[in-house]
Amino acid sequence: MSSYNRNPKGKNQHKYDEVFELRLEAALRGYHCELKTSNDEISQLLKVDYDIDKSASTVKRRRKDLGLTGGAATMKKMARSDVVQLVLGKIDKDPAKQMGVRTLRAKVAFQDSVILPRKIVWEIMQEHDKDSFALPEPTAKKVFRVAKYPIGIHQRWSCDGHDKMYKIGYPIWAIVDDATGKILKAWVVPSNRIGDIIGYLYLCLVEEFKGMPIQTTTDCGSETTLLYGIVNTLRDTYHSDIDSVEVPPHVYLRSVHNISVERQWLRLRLDFGDNCVIASNNGVAKGYYNSQDPEQYELSQWLWPRFIQAGLDEYAAFRNSVKMRKQSDKPGPSAMSRNTAFSLPEKWGGRNCLLPVDVDVIAQMKRDMSGDALIAFSTPEFAARAQIVYDSLHIQKLTEENIWHVFLAMLPVVFPQRV
Repeated sequence: MSSYNRNPKGKNQHKYDEVFELRLEAALRGYHCELKTSNDEISQLLKVDYDIDKSASTVKRRRKDLGLTGGAATMKKMARSDVVQLVLGKIDKDPAKQMGVRTLRAKVAFQDSVILPRKIVWEIMQEHDKDSFALPEPTAKKVFRVAKYPIGIHQRWSCDGHDKMYKIGYPIWAIVDDATGKILKAWVVPSNRIGDIIGYLYLCLVEEFKGMPIQTTTDCGSETTLLYGIVNTLRDTYHSDIDSVEVPPHVYLRSVHNISVERQWLRLRLDFGDNCVIASNNGVAKGYYNSQDPEQYELSQWLWPRFIQAGLDEYAAFRNSVKMRKQSDKPGPSAMSRNTAFSLPEKWGGRNCLLPVDVDVIAQMKRDMSGDALIAFSTPEFAARAQIVYDSLHIQKLTEENIWHVFLAMLPVVFPQRV
């Protein structure tokens, strides 16, 4: 028998690709933050989301190398006191006291990349914050629902505005994929009652996905009339083969029946909106902000939309990552996250219904509507000046706790004549 070593240096034919490895690591860490622990599912998502082909066994090995463990393994390597501190830290950042066990557990995973057992989170909340369990109450009357039977993603986009933050001057508009409930995008805008703004936001999403849904739904407000025209024109132009009588491009619904987007508002208010309003009002109460001062108002109109948009993006990423409860009798996806249902529609029997359009035409339509200036809170000149000052402060992240301190630090620099 020959003892000849054909590979004496121990090198194989596969070269190390640092960029690829960093992409893979970022993807695995991202799935971990979404409470995903199934190696088979992660393998499938890697292929769809990143075009990375890795077997379940390879995924398992790489997750282990990166220390991405499930709840039981986490409790073996973390001190109980550290676990308690993680949970209490999230409770302290929820002055409105509206988070339940599932939401708090998901917050820990999403923000701290730590997966804790649900039972442990429940025990800590019972021990340290038992009164919060009594706070959440039903806030809406029961509405009769008819089961929907989705055929796939982009079958229908559900659109609506959220007015609860109008009280501090920052309304919201959002578009949700009806089949999966995934928040496609939520924007803070100067007004969600202006037709041009609503139509422009729709075009932004069409451009991003390079296509439109089969159907769009909104309530019957005057601000949606331009959107109605845009949707019908695009469908007639690019997909006239679809019968507009049998499948209308746009459907008006009562708010209580436009449920895919409407059901997001309560959760948004509890997870983010209420705390945001509290933080805004605290600035007024403590004398940090006077809305009658033109310079203070101008700076707040630059800083607060920035903070709120970042919060909306984080909220959407978090909610899309949370696993839906299992409903055996529900048509469509359940027992999976909205991200998974959207990326892998075949897992629940769906398909991709996106209707392609000419993206160059969409981009021109946006320019004809004045572009991003339509949804800006500040002039380009002031935004550039404020951005320079903001960058000089080296702020890692705006939060409810620091936003007014940042505001006070920026004010005399942006407006030096105040000194």
